[in-house]
Amino acid sequence: MKFFIAAPFGNYLKFTGKNNVIPVTGTWTLDSRATFLNRIYKIITTLRYDFKKDGWVNKLGLPNPGVKTGLRKIVSREILSIAAINRSDWSKLYQLVGDDINVEINLSCPNLDEKSNLFTSDDLKLFTSKKSKNKNWCIAKVSPHTTLDELKYLINDLGFSQIHCCNTLPVIYGGLSGKSLKPYVQKLIILIRKNWGDKIEIIAGGGVDSIADVNNYINLGANHISLGTVSFKPWKIGNIVDENF
Repeated sequence: MKFFIAAPFGNYLKFTGKNNVIPVTGTWTLDSRATFLNRIYKIITTLRYDFKKDGWVNKLGLPNPGVKTGLRKIVSREILSIAAINRSDWSKLYQLVGDDINVEINLSCPNLDEKSNLFTSDDLKLFTSKKSKNKNWCIAKVSPHTTLDELKYLINDLGFSQIHCCNTLPVIYGGLSGKSLKPYVQKLIILIRKNWGDKIEIIAGGGVDSIADVNNYINLGANHISLGTVSFKPWKIGNIVDENF
């Protein structure tokens, strides 16, 4: 079992020396979406803790200097999280990333101002069609609201065999992370196992901040765990990843 440090936390928390921890960097887009000062402004003005829902809300909009920067920084043990703003971006991203880089395809960021259907693009098959001995991960990160038909398209038609359940929950003021995600993640794990058995590797993330949360997802059928907003308390991550599961 692996623990993934979800983007953007994987940009900073590396846990070098722990073979069971994989940082996910990004999320990177084709072109730059903000200067450093703009990114700081977005964090200050949109990142909030929702005490009623016990989770963080943000509307950062994937601020990043572009995928070429991500490619310069990434090391072999890490995963590159990428997202398209326009459907045509997928093929262009593939041309830059190639077949040897571990990737997570972010299909469902809810805090973008741009609203277009990026999910149904056959260009996504570019990332799954070629196998490489240097590439262990080609993950589709999906929405909490992903349907069975969408999963069938991702898995049966596009060829994804690693699914990350799931991204933040769309709310009026951005994307909500934390405990509110747990029922959605649980439902998706059960749905995937019911329809594809053990053929799919499931990375479960959402509201994980204890060993009990890890065990809950693993017992439902997840293979790996993604650690997101618990990264605001990195000492908790140390306790979780050091546990002998």
